[in-house]
Amino acid sequence: MKRDAPVVLADVASLPVVLGPVQAGRMLGLGRTTVYRLLRGGTFPVPVRRVGKAWVVPTAGVLTYLGLDTPDTFTAASGGCGCGARMNTTEEG
Repeated sequence: MKRDAPVVLADVASLPVVLGPVQAGRMLGLGRTTVYRLLRGGTFPVPVRRVGKAWVVPTAGVLTYLGLDTPDTFTAASGGCGCGARMNTTEEG
């Protein structure tokens, strides 16, 4: 996904489990400065986690906030969980 390109619905199934704050903010229509102001103030509109000095934003929270299906609903339609993990397609028998 190009850094400044808007996130389109077709990209949702390939999103990682967590997003950086700027990418999450872009999905919510927020600019970089606003994102970090909201994070510092504890008022970011979706749940966030602090990992060391970095912020991470769970993708599921962003999708829920936007009223979109979370990746687990893509499992049957796309043949995967949407998390980027490879599925075991070999059969043992």
